[in-house]
Amino acid sequence: MSMNIVDVGTPPDGTSNWTTTVVRFHGFANLPTTRGDIVESPEFSCFGHQWGLDLYPGGSNNSSEGYAAVVLCNASNASIKLQYGYSVRDANGREVVYEQKNHEFDAVTGDYNAWRVKDFAKRSTIMNTLVQGTLIIEVRMKLVDTNNKESITQFIPTNPLCKNVLQKFNDEESADVVFEVDNGSCQNEEHTNKKSKTTTTFYAHRFILQNVSTILSELCKSDESGGITTVSITDVKPEIFRHMLYNAYGGKLSDEDLKNNAKDIINACDKYGVVHLKLEAEAIYVESNEITMDNMMDNLLYADSKNLALLKEAVMDYIVANKRDIIGKVSFDNLPSSMMTDLLTAMARGEAGGGDSKDYNNIRVGALRKMLDKKGLDVDGSRESMIALLKENSAK
Repeated sequence: MSMNIVDVGTPPDGTSNWTTTVVRFHGFANLPTTRGDIVESPEFSCFGHQWGLDLYPGGSNNSSEGYAAVVLCNASNASIKLQYGYSVRDANGREVVYEQKNHEFDAVTGDYNAWRVKDFAKRSTIMNTLVQGTLIIEVRMKLVDTNNKESITQFIPTNPLCKNVLQKFNDEESADVVFEVDNGSCQNEEHTNKKSKTTTTFYAHRFILQNVSTILSELCKSDESGGITTVSITDVKPEIFRHMLYNAYGGKLSDEDLKNNAKDIINACDKYGVVHLKLEAEAIYVESNEITMDNMMDNLLYADSKNLALLKEAVMDYIVANKRDIIGKVSFDNLPSSMMTDLLTAMARGEAGGGDSKDYNNIRVGALRKMLDKKGLDVDGSRESMIALLKENSAK
């Protein structure tokens, strides 16, 4: 019996693009029921591909007990992405089994590229759907438009937490901390011989600062009344303090701001314990400032005073690379003896041809910091302290 379909009017959206192939397994009750035994359909065509439907009447090897399995197989040497499904109806036309999926069938390479439904339907259910002993499976297929990304991946907004926190930066209405940052001395307009002090006000929140810096958190402790706390800052320029607070709220400073204010930012962050911004400014400083014979000692002493392990490593690399030019021309008398370890490490790393060894002593500062950060440990410290911390937590 052949079946012709005649549409009157326009089919509803989503139905006109579906193609249905009816596959009939006659004498289902007499088909083998041993788990893993397969009954293959002849190949059929759809969307320019050859397909086969495999039936496991007794279930595949990984099917649940009592379930039959089906496998849709792509027999063509080309990939295709489909929305497809199965339907089984009883003698009265009532849909008893329904399954629908999306899948990308790759090109066949020597065998069927297939997609399995291991628990298609209970065998007892199938027995009740047989039409004159025949299991009739409707195989429905619909092409997925891979050019229309919206039909495949739905838009999901990003988590608004970071945006919401940044919106609270310098928000006077919700703040419970006020920073009065000294602008420095300025001339009084009425009495030009007198100098007066002015301040720039910044508004902040304890619950944010307490997770950024223990030092700022201590300064912002509230009194018993729980009211607004006012903190005076006299040792940081207002624009630098603003950069520090902005970063604390998740703001990203431009490379230009970091480059132009690197040392001031490093000094402020080192004093107030804002580690992330300190290391970011250090990286920009190392990248944008060339180490020379004239500035290497100043950079080395500065790195040692501020625990700038990356800058110290850069200077040591310069010394090792230019040792023949430096010997006899630069005095190392004022250097702390502890720097000898850093120098020897740089020399050993150069001889080894890199810092890929599993020995912590040969690993570069950036890699040490990454390992510490992955473990949730403090990344602000000398090479020696970072290595000691890693060793202490190596088994954790």
